Amino acid sequence: MTILAIGASFKTAATELLERLSVPDGELNAAVDRLRGSPAIGEVVVLSTCNRTEVYVAPRGSVHQASHAVDHFFAARAGLSVAEVCGFLRVRRGGEAVTHLCAVACGLDSMATGEEHIVAQVRGALRAARTAGAVGPVLGDAFDTAFRTSRRARTETGIGRTAPSLLSAGLELAGTALGGLAGKRAVLVGSGTIGTLAARGLRDEGVAEIRVASRTRANAERLAREVGGSVVAPGTLVEALARADVLVCSTGAPEQVVTAGELRAARRGNGHRPMFGLDLAMPRDIDPACRDVDGVTLVDLDVLGGFLAGRGELSEVDAAWRIVAEEAAALAVRDRAVSATPLIAALRSRAAELVGAELTRLRSRLPALDDHEQAETESALHRVVQKLLHRPTVRIRELSAAADGELYVDALYRVFGVPREADRDVNRENEDEVSRT
Repeated sequence: MTILAIGASFKTAATELLERLSVPDGELNAAVDRLRGSPAIGEVVVLSTCNRTEVYVAPRGSVHQASHAVDHFFAARAGLSVAEVCGFLRVRRGGEAVTHLCAVACGLDSMATGEEHIVAQVRGALRAARTAGAVGPVLGDAFDTAFRTSRRARTETGIGRTAPSLLSAGLELAGTALGGLAGKRAVLVGSGTIGTLAARGLRDEGVAEIRVASRTRANAERLAREVGGSVVAPGTLVEALARADVLVCSTGAPEQVVTAGELRAARRGNGHRPMFGLDLAMPRDIDPACRDVDGVTLVDLDVLGGFLAGRGELSEVDAAWRIVAEEAAALAVRDRAVSATPLIAALRSRAAELVGAELTRLRSRLPALDDHEQAETESALHRVVQKLLHRPTVRIRELSAAADGELYVDALYRVFGVPREADRDVNRENEDEVSRT
């Protein structure tokens, strides 16, 4: 299985770059279409979350050209040269890419180790790619393996049950900064999945007033009803912030929704009492300059990442990683076995061609053979070929499933002189390149 996983995360890039690389939901289809426009890319899934943007690709032919196409995609999003953006991108291939995808789905590569929301985001990315017709058997099998790994990790280990989520960590910091959240007043901007969880968390912490602002009023009203809050009317966000002790933002907007100027204006009439801002969005919803507003404590994903570093029970994390390794290895075995199928089919096809040629020659040399004699001769030749190929076919399947199965399969292609499909693709690419020049 040839899979490429190329992207940047909070581990490899600063927040400013991740903001430029991120792909909002509204741009996801266009991003998939752009990547599929490359003749080197056969299948593609784009995963963009609050702390990573990654592209998973099943190349069509040249792996190098597929990787180059993804590099250009990221360079265009970041407004950088390919050379500049490549310094922040991590490239994984084959088994390493599958292992990484499984770890991502388990939350093992998240800021909050074991977070549960990430698997829903991975499912959403796959669903969008499937809707665009960009997923086939290669990425389909890899993502199915990742979901199975996530289910096992969450069922068989305590991963995610003891470690805090980004949201719970943010609310913990808010409570510390404000001396508790009970009786406080909050403004929530964003009514999606994270916004809904945030509203419930604020309610459970005893927040006295929750006001919800959302681009879609119906969603804001739904969430406000659920938590006993109210809706922020369009154009009145500054007035709502003037009464707030807590601001939580989690939209998918491509630009900031709360500026430092707006926050200063909101706080002029409230005595500059302490205020806590929690920004869970990527790109960021709250202007980082809000940190300079008097009395405001602003926590974003950068701060949360530092706060959560190293938290999570090591034994559970290790157990989850063992499951990841098991599932990735099992997929590799299945894939290696499947890789032998084209070789076996090619050998049988070659044998059928030879038998057909010999039968044609026999008919021309022995025209006196009647139909029965010709049928018996043809049947005998086919039986001999089947018996000769049976044992090699079994051994090819056995050898291909071994850890070094790719070496055996490659050697057998060379021994039997059968061209690989990938070789034919490369030859076609070379011919096309020559014709263009």
